[in-house]
Amino acid sequence: MRPSTIWLASFPRSGNTYLRTLLRSCFGVSVASRYDEDYSQFSEKFGEILGQGAPNRFNIVKTHDLPDDDFPAIYIVRDGRASIVSYFHYCHDFEIDRPIEDIIAGNAPFGSWSNHYSSWNPRQRPTTLFLKYEDIVQNPDSAIELLADFLNERPHDRFTADFSKLHDIDPRFFRSGNNARNIEELNGLALSLFDSLHSSVMRELGYYDEPPTR
Repeated sequence: MRPSTIWLASFPRSGNTYLRTLLRSCFGVSVASRYDEDYSQFSEKFGEILGQGAPNRFNIVKTHDLPDDDFPAIYIVRDGRASIVSYFHYCHDFEIDRPIEDIIAGNAPFGSWSNHYSSWNPRQRPTTLFLKYEDIVQNPDSAIELLADFLNERPHDRFTADFSKLHDIDPRFFRSGNNARNIEELNGLALSLFDSLHSSVMRELGYYDEPPTR
């Protein structure tokens, strides 16, 4: 029997939608959302690449919320600097402008980047597949194998929707996908605030080799 729900969980702008396109392309699996998503503000192809209206055979559901049950989950993490800068731009383009310092401090929907990761605790949480956005982008075949084992389902196709193609479909939503470009935008007092709040988790995840210098 399939589980009632498999969460596809992440802090905003950490690769959740990117992984949804991979699941659709390689496994023919659509992913539902915990939220009332309005695709009309995006390009016509946006819903198509996510399999809008297609059956969700595994009942995989996107969420950015903190966990409130013990259902199986796929958890994606991305370098916090890149996620936060991307979320800052997303808020400007699609929601309301938020100071980047508020997003860094967690004074925004879904809380802070490091608290989100720690709350899900994906390395210790039972029945949870932990993926890094950077690994998915650099080696999608490896991510596909991990997903195949987790879902007990073999992929029927290769993943061909690289980020440049997704950017062409909707350049505002798929803005860059490039960590380095996002990280360059985080500097000065904003970077100092980020380091003071998130450096321990950044080191735990291997994004900082050594404590950051200021």
